[in-house]
Amino acid sequence: MRWILAVFVLISCSSCWVVRAYRLRKMNLTDYQKLPSVKINKPEQSFPFISAANERQYGELKHYLDSSLTTTNTAAFLVIRNDSIIYENYFNGFTKDDILPSNSMAKSFTGTLVRIAFNEGKIRSLDEPMTNYIPELLKRDSNFKKITIQHLLDMRSGLDFNEGRYDLNDDAIRYGLRRNLKKHLLRIKIAEPPGRFRYQSANTQFLGLILERVTGKKLFVYLEEKIWKPLGMEHDATWNVDSKKRKREFASAGLNAIPRDFAKFGQLYINKGKWKGKQIVDEEWVNSIASADTMNKYGGYKNQWWSRANPRTGAFSAIGFLNQYLYINPNNNVVIVRIGKRWTTNGYGVSTRFIYGLGERL
Repeated sequence: MRWILAVFVLISCSSCWVVRAYRLRKMNLTDYQKLPSVKINKPEQSFPFISAANERQYGELKHYLDSSLTTTNTAAFLVIRNDSIIYENYFNGFTKDDILPSNSMAKSFTGTLVRIAFNEGKIRSLDEPMTNYIPELLKRDSNFKKITIQHLLDMRSGLDFNEGRYDLNDDAIRYGLRRNLKKHLLRIKIAEPPGRFRYQSANTQFLGLILERVTGKKLFVYLEEKIWKPLGMEHDATWNVDSKKRKREFASAGLNAIPRDFAKFGQLYINKGKWKGKQIVDEEWVNSIASADTMNKYGGYKNQWWSRANPRTGAFSAIGFLNQYLYINPNNNVVIVRIGKRWTTNGYGVSTRFIYGLGERL
């Protein structure tokens, strides 16, 4: 009887977010294609990574990774060192030209765009209230003026937003599959004063809304203009949106690209925010994320980036659901990209130790 009721609900609610959740229930890496999206265009001239000249030097690494990754549900694994690919392999039928989902790795792209908008003077200060750009929130609760853009960047806003279970009761799932994301975003309430760290995708969604208002551009257009084309990405990308009509991006997730292009974003941070002589994002911003002291002070999360940093390295990562990783180690110029389904053994704990351990040994 329950399954009959469930089917009836799905049929009678063709626009309901539950229908989308049902379609995406298997969490396949191609499921992003089932959602509406917008296209991010590659530049006319791309920047290709080169393969390491001395392949013999990395033969042992190749053997180790080939054998270690085959049972981990990995689709793509890349290791870049000193601007060169020292390892690249694809598993389970995927190739270097396949567009794959980043999930919450997208948060680090959105955070970077916030800083770029600040550098351009479109945002006056990261310490100003979010309500300077989303004033309608004050009509609901004057306490929103206590939440700054920096609170949003550091996941310390105090919003009433339940995230972590990633089931049908999880707000990140419920909001992320809505067909009018802005309407539901503006209904979020405050649970507590800002200051305590709580990982909430709503913070990044608000950042996306702020970016749209200060730039006068859709988020995917601003990404294309400030990051995708300047970095010479090799392939067009997509960003999932709430609906074909509204085209509001899931700023906290939904960015889909080939793994090599994710790696270029990591290389930008290795280069202290500079690309081919042009400062894309300022060095002070990069240093604040690469600082082990700063990351430790903020509990391992700063400016939409994670850290499990060894104090010697200051390594940090963009991390997404299903164990997607963009690992960056400024100490030895290493970038690692891992895209796949959930790591087969104990998920984030094992995958974090594996990737951070590998990055520190190279």
